[in-house]
Amino acid sequence: MNHEEVQIEYTRLLDLFKDVDENKTKLINELLMKAAFLKVQLDELEVSLKKHGAIQFSNKGNARESINYKTYLKTLTVYQGIIKTLSIVMGRNTIEDDDEFDEFLRTANL
Repeated sequence: MNHEEVQIEYTRLLDLFKDVDENKTKLINELLMKAAFLKVQLDELEVSLKKHGAIQFSNKGNARESINYKTYLKTLTVYQGIIKTLSIVMGRNTIEDDDEFDEFLRTANL
């Protein structure tokens, strides 16, 4: 994982809340960094899933969800929870408005 990508995503998220009270921003700064980290991780997992698929086949021909797919789903759930929490704490209703995350979900094609 590239630290620079995480920093770029952190800056993007911070910019979404630029009009929010500075004290609130300080309060949730660590949460913003975690969200940025998870977003970059999700992007990397998505690339892997597009390349290798979400299903693995055993030597016996049995199909199961890949570890990357399971990790992707768990990470996505945590990321969504953080974004929802940020929206509530920051007093901004980003959940209802279409944003880059909504676009990401629409284009995931998993």
